[in-house]
Amino acid sequence: MRLGTFTNGRSDVDDLFGRFFGSTEQAPLWSAGGYSVPTEVFHMDDRLVIRMDLPGVSPDDVDVTVQENTLIVNGKRSFPHDGGQVRFLRRGIFYGDFTQRVMLGKGLDVERISANYDNGVLELSIAYSEEVQPKKIEIDFSGSQKSLNA
Repeated sequence: MRLGTFTNGRSDVDDLFGRFFGSTEQAPLWSAGGYSVPTEVFHMDDRLVIRMDLPGVSPDDVDVTVQENTLIVNGKRSFPHDGGQVRFLRRGIFYGDFTQRVMLGKGLDVERISANYDNGVLELSIAYSEEVQPKKIEIDFSGSQKSLNA
C-alpha cells in the first residue's frame, strides 16, 4: 500500500484513518435546520414532564405550541456581542433560531399543559387525561364486596 505524501497534517491523518477504519467524519454540533436542544422526557405518576436546557435564552424568545400530537418549542439565542467585532478562536455554542419537536403519546390532556422557566431550564408538565388514569373496580366475591386495583 502506498501512503503518499501528507500535505495537510490533520486532514491527511483523518483520511488515512478513514481508509483503515471507515469514515471518521463526525456529525456537526447542530444540523442545518438548527440546534438540537438537550431534552429530557419522563413520566411521573399523573403527568408527562419535558425539560429543555436553554441557557442564555430569554423566556420572551421562547414560543411553545401543540399541534396534533406534537409539542413544538421555537426560540432564539442571541449573541451578546457585536458580531462584526468578534473573531472566534473556538466555537461551540449555538446562536440563532431553533426548533425542538417532541412527539406526544395518546392519553395526555393537552388542554392542561403548564410551563415553567427557571435558570435557563424550560419545564413543561402535561397531565394524563382521566380516561387513562387507573380506576378501582369493585367486584363481588362470594356475596361480599372486595375492591381490586385495575
